[in-house]
Amino acid sequence: MLKKIENIASTAEFKNNSRFINGLHSLPGISSSKTNISDSLSFSSAFKYLSQLKWNLRSLEHTDSDDFLLEFSIGDFIFQTKVNIHDCHASNISYKIMNDNAIDSSNHKYQILLSFEFDPEVYAETVLSTKTEYLNWLYKKLATYESIILKNSSSPEVNDFFIDEVKNYLRYEISLIHRNLIFFLEKVTGEILSQQLRLTLYNSDDEKLIRIHQINVKL
Repeated sequence: MLKKIENIASTAEFKNNSRFINGLHSLPGISSSKTNISDSLSFSSAFKYLSQLKWNLRSLEHTDSDDFLLEFSIGDFIFQTKVNIHDCHASNISYKIMNDNAIDSSNHKYQILLSFEFDPEVYAETVLSTKTEYLNWLYKKLATYESIILKNSSSPEVNDFFIDEVKNYLRYEISLIHRNLIFFLEKVTGEILSQQLRLTLYNSDDEKLIRIHQINVKL
């Protein structure tokens, strides 16, 4: 069960916080040839959506190249990713994920870098659905086999060992989180970003569906 959000930034706080400003454009008030945000309406809708998801937005930056750099938390996990509003691709999406709180069997934090092919089947889920069941499973396994990680954190064989049992389930779960993130950015920018994700073609290359590239143990 996800924890209730109590300190999500309000629209006013968002406007006045320098964490959300980078390059020529600031948030809110982004303007370009394709983007035109109506301040209060766009951000009220966007933050209402995050509140309903029970997500906590930790930082959001908009770069000169129209990349959105985001850090947000869901329950006990912190996520970092980048989305370009003009190239919302469905393949090789990258996330950094770290547990925010201690795991039952370990006081350490585990940061993973993973990439995945977006699973369009998540559009069958309800709009406010968010799941971290298999992420919880993965991080408990990381804690159980910590000695292996410390010796071989970048070994492909070791990384495959950690996700092999739940590869498809984990991909689905991360794809659902990414879908919700895209919905949020659509509300912020007024752009329709999810179209490319909905048209994702089936990829039979199992190695590319989801892969952990790096595991770091924060001692």
